[in-house]
Amino acid sequence: MEPRDDAARRKTLQTLIELAQGSSPADCWDDRRAEDLLRSQSTPDEVRELGMSEEMIARVWGVGSGESEKSPTVISDSRHPTADSRRFTVRVSARFEAAHFLREYRGISEPLHGHSYKVDADLASRAGGIDSDAIAVDFVSARHKLEALAKTLDYGCINDVPPFDRINPSAENIAEWFARELGAAVSSEDAVVTAVTIWEGPVNSVTFRP
Repeated sequence: MEPRDDAARRKTLQTLIELAQGSSPADCWDDRRAEDLLRSQSTPDEVRELGMSEEMIARVWGVGSGESEKSPTVISDSRHPTADSRRFTVRVSARFEAAHFLREYRGISEPLHGHSYKVDADLASRAGGIDSDAIAVDFVSARHKLEALAKTLDYGCINDVPPFDRINPSAENIAEWFARELGAAVSSEDAVVTAVTIWEGPVNSVTFRP
């Protein structure tokens, strides 16, 4: 390298060091950019010779005081989470036709009437991630369990099915019932229910989150 080029490079690196060491909140973007450039265009030993503090070297390269530039460095990047930090939600659905009425709805009992119901259930593994087969929750198993619950209400009067023989079969109570019953059914598979949405027809819905 020519002496002039070397001097220019040293000056550029010193400027980057000054930017990286800046503490002004307004300069935080420049600080990060300077750190990125230092990592890609220089080494810990090189900037150490230019007077960069060991604290800054550790921050930029993730190495301890006095460690060689040859030491392997692992840079953590939150934009690329590890498998352990990923979170997945699985959604399964079922439909059923049923009649119901609300007792003492606004002071009087509703007339018996029917709805075309849809239930959406969101599930996740207890740990939140995926298993060795890259599966969070088994779609097939969860859907079968949800459909079995829906079948207990299908083509009947919900008011006749416990616990709705004692409590109002509102969409809210139905959503909570599905969440509780499905949660118990999938617990052996290390899965949890995170939300249940009940649709009374195509427009109105209620979501319950345990």
